[in-house]
Amino acid sequence: MRPLAVDLVLLRSTAPDLPLVVGRVLAARVLERHGQHGVINLAGAFLTAELPDEVQPGDRLRLVVQEMRGDRAVLALAQEPPSGPQVPPALAEPPAGDRVVVLASDGEGGADGERAQVVTVRFEGKTIGTVELRVALDDSLVHALAAFSDGAPLELARGRAGTLRDALAAAASRPAEVEVVARPNPLDVYV
Repeated sequence: MRPLAVDLVLLRSTAPDLPLVVGRVLAARVLERHGQHGVINLAGAFLTAELPDEVQPGDRLRLVVQEMRGDRAVLALAQEPPSGPQVPPALAEPPAGDRVVVLASDGEGGADGERAQVVTVRFEGKTIGTVELRVALDDSLVHALAAFSDGAPLELARGRAGTLRDALAAAASRPAEVEVVARPNPLDVYV
């Protein structure tokens, strides 16, 4: 796909909080196709684009910001990740003494009362303590809430929240938001 120039004024008017920086991967969906051109939905903005032959209506695209010039952003089709789940060998099993608990539940309330798919993962580690990650996916948004032990783990997580947000948005082909909070310390009370 040849790079396509996007009108920043149009995009900013429909998605003012969408950060556009070189290298950022954005999710888009093909709505229509007419010959070599089609209409894509990028962060709520309907844009005309030249499409490669293999792209069809309904396809989800990953677009990477290649260049910013004046009132235009130049986007190109991102290289697709390898098919199938790729689990790094180091993450296949938690280290000795660490534990991963997956609690999954579907149908919880999403944005604007929509039903959402939700998964909660708790990692109990010797070095960083307990980490809880809750990811909710609805028709318009993916939201992650990450709770870390106070101190260095929390500060590191806050510094990397943007990386998690970008990865979730690319994987889910929709905008994502990430909230990193301090995990409350348990309180033991004995009478």
